Amino acid sequence: MPDNKDLEAMIGIVGKKYASNNKAITASYLAKSVMGLESQIPDIVVRPKYMEEIRKILVYCSSEKVAVSPISAGLSGGFSCPTIKPAGILIDLSRMNRIIEVDEENRYVVVEPGVTNGQIWAFMLKHHPDWAPPIPDGAPPAATVMGDAIDRGFSLYTSSVGPQGDNFMCAEIVFPNGDILRTGSWALPFAKPFYKYGLGPDIWSTIMGSQGTMGVITKIAVKIYPHPKFKTLVNWGMGNPYDMQDVTFDLGKLEFGVAHNTVMVQGGNYGIVMCRWPKDKIPHDLEFFKNKGYSEWWMNWEIWAQSQKELDHCVDTINTYCSNYRKSTRCRDPDQMIPQELHPKQIASRLKKPNKIAVPYSLWEAGFLFITWYTPWNECAHFAEMYNSVLENHGFAPVMWIASIERCRQALCMPIICFDSTKDEDIERVQEVNRETTEYSLKQGWLNYRPDPYIHAPLMYSQAAMYWKYLRKIKKMFDPNMIMHPGRLALP
Repeated sequence: MPDNKDLEAMIGIVGKKYASNNKAITASYLAKSVMGLESQIPDIVVRPKYMEEIRKILVYCSSEKVAVSPISAGLSGGFSCPTIKPAGILIDLSRMNRIIEVDEENRYVVVEPGVTNGQIWAFMLKHHPDWAPPIPDGAPPAATVMGDAIDRGFSLYTSSVGPQGDNFMCAEIVFPNGDILRTGSWALPFAKPFYKYGLGPDIWSTIMGSQGTMGVITKIAVKIYPHPKFKTLVNWGMGNPYDMQDVTFDLGKLEFGVAHNTVMVQGGNYGIVMCRWPKDKIPHDLEFFKNKGYSEWWMNWEIWAQSQKELDHCVDTINTYCSNYRKSTRCRDPDQMIPQELHPKQIASRLKKPNKIAVPYSLWEAGFLFITWYTPWNECAHFAEMYNSVLENHGFAPVMWIASIERCRQALCMPIICFDSTKDEDIERVQEVNRETTEYSLKQGWLNYRPDPYIHAPLMYSQAAMYWKYLRKIKKMFDPNMIMHPGRLALP
């Protein structure tokens, strides 16, 4: 456990203003919800500004065997690290917030870990309005580009181009022994960060998804994409998750055309509407929505296009496919397969970036939890049906959100559990749901995204022993004294 000697060492590196063991400061890094229930209060918080400061911190902590947890903001993953005791030293990277370079020709931007979604969006809008950075969709403006990136998260055009990790090209990483590594083409001193896979085997992909368990990433190069002015939203209602799944799958296969224009394809059930209100102020019950003709399930297609003609073609194609599907024998519930007319303000709100679509869930009770899984797209309805059944069996509202990854090559399935995080019995029920659904999902071959370190990760690695063996070997190579926090992956 860090002591005053360690605090003095941190002050010597970053200055008295940026290293503290004050209880009010350290406790402010504790979080208990959104993506996980486990969090610990760090013993010391350090806020470096420069890469050399990080190198000195890691070398010191490695020699003294002090646990270290790096975070860019502690928001994208939903709760601040460390997740496992000993809490140790938390490195808050939010002061490293420079947008270093924008290269429109080679279509990338280089940022430090503290650059937020709101910051980079405003910067690009002002200085490079024809280009959009891959900020995570739904995360708050204060969440960081880096935090979502290294977790291979969900960007505002993931449905078109793939998971967030695919957008990241090269990185600069500091390891606990003090080594500084640049990956990909950046490994050469005079090369641009234009090529991800580097000089032989790809080290960067090993670091992606490691959640800070290997080292501290201090710079990344990330792709930017055209930001066209022609945009809209198409919404269709469905009576069940299978119709939602199947018609969306049909449209996702229209590659080199419509599917590439649908930058964000996401849907769910209308329980989502209810859990966006304070529990004691819900204006309507679900029967209200049924009587108004709203379908229980729905899918949004957010479309970006370079011209009005191209936009119209995408809208017409989506509507035609959905109409034809409704008339086909494949449709399970034709009466509920209907277009949903959206008010212009609804469309404008959804197209606004960065948006805050995840924020209102916290109004329902004292907490909410996203538990997220990857499935093949044509299995997401099965997942939704199973998970909602388990939620209801344990007394939770059945709320499901599903998004397309890379033109329906995968589905990102996100049950939303609304509960009171001040009640131990509610947390126990959440974990019962977690365990039951994890045991089932792993048998289906589905993969957890941002795993729970006490349920998801142990159950997952127990079925992938050889993978776990080599992950441990890789971590030992990068972090021989095992000072980097175990993360949600529960690595040693």
